[in-house]
Amino acid sequence: MNYIFIDTAEGTRVLLCAGDKYHYSEDLTNAGAETLMPTIDRLLSESGVKLSELDAIGACVGPGSFTGLRIGLTTVKTLCYCLGKPCFAVNNLRLNAYNNDSGKVISVADAGSNVCYIARYDGDTELDAAKCVTLDGARAAIAEHKDFALSTDVKLGKILGGVSGVGEREMRIAADKAIASTVSYAELLPLYIRKPQPERGEGDL
Repeated sequence: MNYIFIDTAEGTRVLLCAGDKYHYSEDLTNAGAETLMPTIDRLLSESGVKLSELDAIGACVGPGSFTGLRIGLTTVKTLCYCLGKPCFAVNNLRLNAYNNDSGKVISVADAGSNVCYIARYDGDTELDAAKCVTLDGARAAIAEHKDFALSTDVKLGKILGGVSGVGEREMRIAADKAIASTVSYAELLPLYIRKPQPERGEGDL
């Protein structure tokens, strides 16, 4: 199985699977197209795999940075359209939860301005769908479900504690699970939980 999995919800992470070997790169300071495409080209060159030899291409669909997600999804959809390849999608909070080996996990990711994305999982079952809450709301949910382990992104790990960060291991777990359910490029859609800032009204998170 050959695939590429792209995560631009927070910076740029790219995982390339070439048979039984993995090639990984991350740049958490930049989610721009000027970083993404050269990274893909470099990993393809390192692996010896051609774009035409990929079985599927995956994307982290959110929730996360509006601009970052658009760049990642547009890249994946364009490649899949041009190459005639299927896509697979990974929820950012589900990806984030794989940094904790506990079966019962609350996953929290930063949304900026003291606002968080949060979801709750029991193994592969989603108990609470992704939603947007304040930082205090996240703390309340964590306190309410003390029997659940806490997984966060790097930024919130410094604030809330818990296991934090996503890397090659989490990307591999998520991709290997998600690739079993591929879709066409037209069905690959972003998961936007929070409105863009210009569209937020008074009281909106």
